Amino acid sequence: MKRLTNNPLFVIVLTFVLFAAAGSVSAQTDVTPKKRLTSPATVKGYIGGEAHNSYVIRARKGQTLTVNISWRRVDDNRAEFSISRSANFYAGGLVKFGKTSNDGKRWSGKIPKTGNYYIYVVAYPTANYTLKVDVR
Repeated sequence: MKRLTNNPLFVIVLTFVLFAAAGSVSAQTDVTPKKRLTSPATVKGYIGGEAHNSYVIRARKGQTLTVNISWRRVDDNRAEFSISRSANFYAGGLVKFGKTSNDGKRWSGKIPKTGNYYIYVVAYPTANYTLKVDVR
């Protein structure tokens, strides 16, 4: 093995393989089912660790989407949500419109483009939560 590691071509090939493998690992696919919501919706759930719960709602341009979250407080736990246009939690960015209030527990925004909007819920470390979603 020592002869191989001293060979510059072997080192270059090994480096390429390691970088290629690392790149394929970072491109995660989101296999979490998305629960379809109709407005107004109230859903209760439990989440924690590295998991997330996923919801999707359709909204038309010009409507206002409002999302509220609350959770049962246990020690210093916290539940949060994010809103994206992407069906992939790992690859999608957050929407660039709307405003957060109530210490991150409420978000509201005017829909710029008709389509599906994805709501992802996470918690640290765990939480029983209630999510309220309204489109008007």
